[in-house]
Amino acid sequence: MSAAQLDERSVRRATEGLRLIGQAEALVEFHPALESTNDRLQTLADEGAGEGTLVVAGRQEQGRGRRGRAWSSPAGGLYLSLLLRPDDAMLRRLPVTLLGGLAAAEAIEAACGLRPELKWPNDVMLGGRKVAGILGELARDGAGQRLVLGVGMNVTTREGDLPTELHEVATSLAIEQGAGGPLTEAPAEEALETVLRGFLARFEEHYLAVRRGGGATILSVAWSRMPHLGKPIRVRMGGEVITGIASGLNATGGLVLERENGQRQVIVAGEVEEVRPK
Repeated sequence: MSAAQLDERSVRRATEGLRLIGQAEALVEFHPALESTNDRLQTLADEGAGEGTLVVAGRQEQGRGRRGRAWSSPAGGLYLSLLLRPDDAMLRRLPVTLLGGLAAAEAIEAACGLRPELKWPNDVMLGGRKVAGILGELARDGAGQRLVLGVGMNVTTREGDLPTELHEVATSLAIEQGAGGPLTEAPAEEALETVLRGFLARFEEHYLAVRRGGGATILSVAWSRMPHLGKPIRVRMGGEVITGIASGLNATGGLVLERENGQRQVIVAGEVEEVRPK
């Protein structure tokens, strides 16, 4: 499978018939290359673009992840940003980034049969390496809450396209499948379109369900993909590091940690690491 890119027609096909994307005031843009899809979407939002506006790029020059970290974005990946307008009640129900991670994992499994795991709060993993990441940037403007959801997925990306320092921590669908897999046998552009369509459809389904007041089932499905259940973990929160047993997610998607002193602590943001036996 070669590292190829989407084009505008394939992006349009991937959005056909969706309820959230392609509304009257929503735009759909494809760029062969951009500095950042999130930055482009922020500009469109400032100019009045409506909820459901989508920006997709074949590659990014200045992609970024959580905490301002650089996100390697070579050709062969899927890079998109989606404009959302959740109200305060919805934001209190479930983190939208969790919905994005779950949708990415489900789209990957549907496309090629691999079963990704979720690393709380926003990483999608295959074989212990990151295959996708989700970034949510929340702000308030004249129209209310504005959330730009950025998604990066390594689809047809070859190992040689990734920086050497990422070879042990990052992967792609093409790398994990090897030769002969469902996506490997398809043209690279078709593989990207399949994953894009799957992600958008699954995310829209989850997002609209939570908007209607649901979410309990989504939480249980997300937790079933998290390998930390019942295991000791370490959570880094700024300069603080705490340890405990991961016992589940609370009703709003926070990670519940059972501390050594018997207390329960709900983590809403942090970096999770599994504590391996010595």
